[in-house]
Amino acid sequence: MAVVYTNNLIINGGTDYSQEYEFFDTDGSAANLLNYSAKAQLRKHKGSSTAVTFTVGFVSRTEGKIKLSIPSWTTGILKPGRYVYDVMFTKPNGEKDIILEGNINVRAGISTGCSFSSPSSAQRLCIAVIDESSSQSTSGMSTKWEQFRNTYPNRTFYLLQPTTDGFGDQVDNANYTTLRCPDNFLNETTVNTGRLIGDE
Repeated sequence: MAVVYTNNLIINGGTDYSQEYEFFDTDGSAANLLNYSAKAQLRKHKGSSTAVTFTVGFVSRTEGKIKLSIPSWTTGILKPGRYVYDVMFTKPNGEKDIILEGNINVRAGISTGCSFSSPSSAQRLCIAVIDESSSQSTSGMSTKWEQFRNTYPNRTFYLLQPTTDGFGDQVDNANYTTLRCPDNFLNETTVNTGRLIGDE
């Protein structure tokens, strides 16, 4: 998957944007994205100091499927015009590759541009900080995760675990075992995305 794909996009201001992609290895088989993380941003130009970040969801890691999305309350504040974007994968070994890039034409909304609404409950970001496993069982945590996903299927979810290794430490399977994470947790979340808060 060393090839960089080019795909130009159109985003209508004030609307919810989403697009799914499938990636393949050079032999034509679906790319296996287990333990990959991804980041995608759009900027006015490559040297711009400000960016809008896409939400990157892994629709199916084993089938090489991801979904890029930006909510309406973010597209609604984008000025019409041309932008650039790219998508970067971080492999399990830490190697980073740009795998998708292109131009974005942001068009002004008409009907949708007259009002602004805050994120709904289902669209809000959820950050959970776990500092101990307590007496929770794996089956109990699986039930709670299933209830959360059924109630909020579109909500972005981050799981933070404080460690003695320092801020931003990468996790492995032992961490998920300790936290009683369900088997499907890794397939439905983004792993090792790096720092949510920058150094500056």
